[in-house]
Amino acid sequence: MRSQLTRHVFRQIIHNELYSSTRCWFSAAHCCLRARGAFLPTAPRRTLFGFGRKPKRKPKPVNYEPGFKRMLDLNNTSKMGARAPPPQQLAAAFVDLFRSKQRAALALEDIQAQYALETYRHLQMTCAEDPNARLPDEELKVALRMLKFVGNEKNQYKAHNELARAIFEELSKREVTIKDGREVPGVPCHDLVQFIQVMALSGDTLYARDLVENNWEDCVKHVGVSPWHHVMKGLIRENRVEELQKTVDIMKKYNISFTPDIHETIIVFYAAREADMETIKKWYQYLLASGRTPTILTDATVLKLCIRKSELDWGEPIFKSLIGRTSEAEAPWDVVLQWAAAKGKSVDEIERMMQVMVRRQEERGLRSSLDMETFNGLIELANWRNDPYTAERYVALGQKWGFSPSARTYRLQLDYRMKIGDLGGARTAYARLQGEESVDLEDLPLVNKLIVALCAERPQNYDAIMGLVEDLSDRKARFEPETVAALSLLHLQRGEMDDLVDLLNTHAFHYGLDQRALISEVLLSHILNDNTPTSRAWDTYNILRQKFSEIDIPTRTSLMQHFFFRKRSDMATHVFGHMRQQQIKSLRPDVSTYVTCLSGIAKAGDLESLETVHNMIKLDSEIEPNTQLYNALMLAYTGCGESATAQGFWEDIVHSREGPSYASIQIALRACERAAFGERVARDIWGRLKRFEIEVTREIYAAYVGSLAGHNLFAECVRLINDAEKEAGYKPDALLIGTFFNAVKGNSNKQKVKEWAWASYPEAYEELLKLGQYEVTKSSGEDEHEFVHSRETFFNIGAIGRDVEA
Repeated sequence: MRSQLTRHVFRQIIHNELYSSTRCWFSAAHCCLRARGAFLPTAPRRTLFGFGRKPKRKPKPVNYEPGFKRMLDLNNTSKMGARAPPPQQLAAAFVDLFRSKQRAALALEDIQAQYALETYRHLQMTCAEDPNARLPDEELKVALRMLKFVGNEKNQYKAHNELARAIFEELSKREVTIKDGREVPGVPCHDLVQFIQVMALSGDTLYARDLVENNWEDCVKHVGVSPWHHVMKGLIRENRVEELQKTVDIMKKYNISFTPDIHETIIVFYAAREADMETIKKWYQYLLASGRTPTILTDATVLKLCIRKSELDWGEPIFKSLIGRTSEAEAPWDVVLQWAAAKGKSVDEIERMMQVMVRRQEERGLRSSLDMETFNGLIELANWRNDPYTAERYVALGQKWGFSPSARTYRLQLDYRMKIGDLGGARTAYARLQGEESVDLEDLPLVNKLIVALCAERPQNYDAIMGLVEDLSDRKARFEPETVAALSLLHLQRGEMDDLVDLLNTHAFHYGLDQRALISEVLLSHILNDNTPTSRAWDTYNILRQKFSEIDIPTRTSLMQHFFFRKRSDMATHVFGHMRQQQIKSLRPDVSTYVTCLSGIAKAGDLESLETVHNMIKLDSEIEPNTQLYNALMLAYTGCGESATAQGFWEDIVHSREGPSYASIQIALRACERAAFGERVARDIWGRLKRFEIEVTREIYAAYVGSLAGHNLFAECVRLINDAEKEAGYKPDALLIGTFFNAVKGNSNKQKVKEWAWASYPEAYEELLKLGQYEVTKSSGEDEHEFVHSRETFFNIGAIGRDVEA
């Protein structure tokens, strides 16, 4: 019993020792592998009831507007030549998009209008075969009404215009009338007015005016909604001053006098566009019908513009006229006080004017017209003058008079504090604004600007930024493209790729192409920034290609070249492969793109990538190989050490109808330098050049010397260099000597070339040392320059690649 116990203890001791030593060895191996980056992630461990396991993060789904995804599918299938979605689904998508725009009162972006136009045309072509493709009249009228809501005036509205024309033409066909015993297309008057408004706002105002004029008596006049205002706004938008005058004359022909309301429309619209004062003066002085005077709003608008444009002297008579013809109860006291402030009155003097004004109103039994909006107007004036100190005094003055700051007050505070860089004060103003009612979401542009400013601040207050973002998200508010671009850069800098994907999925598909370009440019710049780690640049690229499929070939090519620059030919080849996989023909690589890729592979010497791209060429039925492409293949295989394969492409070039170029000859000679028995092919090429009396350039002569030097034909190379001036008209220079030196094999042969060059052509050798890199080594007690520059210095693959690409 005792001996058994002893053996058991002994076996346990041995087991523990072995376990301990094994564990130590495994820990050391573990650390080594992890240090080399080769360690694979461990399998997840089971936890109690699974509660300890962190769930895998799911990205937010792409936030398409209703119906838009189906329209996008139609666009992709049409470019691919594939079968389109069913007509009933496309018709439902068309209805869903415009109904959602109607409910949310949102403008149709240019890219959405383009897809809607394509969908509508497709439905028109298929409705003869499938009745489900026919859209009801009411849905067409909804679409027509929504097309008149345009957003940024800088955008192009060609698609809006074309879609409105197509819809109106269809509505006209459906409402036929009997005239002279036959059916003729009718013109629904209400729809005509809607159509005129779209034309006026989408860059076709003269056509809109013709429609108004031609249909005035029979139709437009009786609708009750005059489209002349829209025509004038469209002409102002298009900067057609002469046509605006002509429109006023046309209106007179139809007994539509130049009323104060029309006058107000022109002045207010011009003022909102910050027009020059000469234009404002011209139209303000235009004679009104029956000697009537401008409206109070017109005068107030002009006076405010005079303040902003420093035209107080010209505006003084208007100010006196306005005060003289309005009663004390109707007088625009806000404008009066702002005019006084613009004339140089201090805050204290403005307060005394308020006291006099209120006292006079009380004496006449009138209700005081003083309210917080009066102070807001003064704050806005100080804000425009970049005078935050005075603006704050007006805020304090309003509180002194017993008026609490309104939402507009806080918006103005937010604005001027951002202008002076007081982002902390701006955040405080926004926090106060959150407790107020914001009418029509007027604070959204300012909040978007605040987010952009906070993103640009250094150091960044990440929690403050995310607080604003969450607030806008909770309100389901619109993020401006500039805001999304700034937040994208913020996430990129912090390495928050999942958050970036969620951000783009939520917002990027609601913008037009120009707006999306603002965001994609941020991602592109981050990738092309040399300070960005390669792994993060690659992750950013994958997000870019997935979320911005419209990126063109030149941009994708620059990304490919950038990964070649980063010494990641595998990634560059993947970028090229993604271009190759594009179903849209315009986004697929052409011959020049193949050449650029092969030139990059040649410099990288990546045979695996080369074989991948070469296989793509073989499978690409749209690529017709030419000399440029063969040059690139020959250069690439030479750069990857497959000179024998490269020589095969030289034969293809020689027997092609296009024939070789100077770059072809140079590359072929380079291949001969490294290929087995390449000197034979080189002599054959040289013989052809001589036989056909082709001019030999300095680069080709050097390449021929290099092709022979690669096979250690020392005597023949020396003879060629000595006869260079007689044979080709070039004196031996650094290019010729350097090519000879770099091509020969073996250190002893290089030393032999060096000694010969130093003795025979010392000037060229000195030039060679200046161009290349060298280091000083000790030999026999004397300084000796050891030439160590790379092969690329004198036979530059990159330079030849540029020739091939050209």
